[in-house]
Amino acid sequence: MKELIRGRVIRMPFNDVSTDVIAPNRYRATTGEDREMKAQRPWIMGALRAGLDDIVKPGDIFVVGKNFGLGSHRETAVRIFQIWGVQAVVAESAARLWFRNSIAFGLPVFQLKGVLDLFAEGDEMEIDLKRWSIRNAKKPAEDHKISEFPPTVMNILDEGGIMQLLKKRAEAELGNTTVA
Repeated sequence: MKELIRGRVIRMPFNDVSTDVIAPNRYRATTGEDREMKAQRPWIMGALRAGLDDIVKPGDIFVVGKNFGLGSHRETAVRIFQIWGVQAVVAESAARLWFRNSIAFGLPVFQLKGVLDLFAEGDEMEIDLKRWSIRNAKKPAEDHKISEFPPTVMNILDEGGIMQLLKKRAEAELGNTTVA
């Protein structure tokens, strides 16, 4: 994972956003494989902000409210951020299950109380992982501390997710074994 993440802010100032709102199940493809979530994408968070799929660009950073991602274990509620190319999510607070799923998928989620007051839509955010701080590029003198991730979480994020980490470990292990 990069030591310095920079991106345009997409601001979603809503609390208690459930995974059912993030990725409404009723719009998912019912036939075939839809790895890019094309059937669902026009409806992603549509109850809160219509047309989001047309607004989000690779490299963006989402700023969200309290208890973001509450509810059921819904992988599509994390996968959409990967499909869009979102670099990170910064939340007032994140629901535990959604936070864990995000890390497992390689999407860093940072928590910072008051983050909605620090950023407007379109601002440029800088996340410095050397100093574990977040700042608005318009106000570079104002650093806001965030909690460091433990080494285990950093290993998962560095590899792009838990499946990639496990695959790498399995390949290394297979490479070290000899067939008799």
